[in-house]
Amino acid sequence: MYDQASELRQLVRDRVASGAHPGSHAPLVVVGGGKGGVGTTTMALNLAVAFARHGRRAVFVDADLDHGGHTRLPEPIPSGSVVDVLEGRRTVHEVLQRGPSGIQMLCGAWASGEVGDYSPAAQDRFVAELKHLAPHADAVVVDAGSSRTHFARRFWQNASAVVVVTTSDAPAIMNAYAAIKTLARVESPSILHTLLNQSDEALAADEIHQRIATACRKFLGLRASGAGCVGHCTASGETAGLPIFPARSDAARSLDRVADVLWAQLQVNEAVGGRL
Repeated sequence: MYDQASELRQLVRDRVASGAHPGSHAPLVVVGGGKGGVGTTTMALNLAVAFARHGRRAVFVDADLDHGGHTRLPEPIPSGSVVDVLEGRRTVHEVLQRGPSGIQMLCGAWASGEVGDYSPAAQDRFVAELKHLAPHADAVVVDAGSSRTHFARRFWQNASAVVVVTTSDAPAIMNAYAAIKTLARVESPSILHTLLNQSDEALAADEIHQRIATACRKFLGLRASGAGCVGHCTASGETAGLPIFPARSDAARSLDRVADVLWAQLQVNEAVGGRL
């Protein structure tokens, strides 16, 4: 992936030299999974931190309404959550909070089935507000959780890139593919990667990525590729209780490489006005 990132960065430089201009929308990098417990929130949060380490202005959005609220900052007077924006009480700008490691955060909240059934107009407005963070954000990383609701589908189908998290467990792998089948957009698909969590065995990760990629190509007409693997890691104790990896850990370095490749791919897509 790192060699690919170097090639993609050169394409970006060539396009910029030819007079290409960046777009007006912030790219949405959606992180999802097929089942709970695979670490989508941890991967999404640390991916946003990795973008920040690369000098990108990153926003993390906890949009998992089934299991949200775990990434709330310990402020005495919370500025609001995803639910406040969806219900029209506040805008995205009003609820953004400064988070650790140089990122901004839109904290999550759990929503019951009744409250969580927001109108398509409310969902579209929310996604549009995130995209219009471009003047303030280079990348918006969305934790879409493992649900397959209309809300999750909105994110997957408006994403510039999707990262599907799985572990090496057979049910997790099957559910990751099922999530792709249910939620991914077949027409003009976004960048689609799989990421193996809780494993540092590169060969095993490659085999799992290839299995999912082959099934996606054969049965769905989608092109998926592996984004590597992230080993077990204990979160730093200096991150306001949030599960953020120490910057020099192997897990953080793995996500640095993912962020590097994603950023290069996003820039190429923006430059050529299409998708890879």
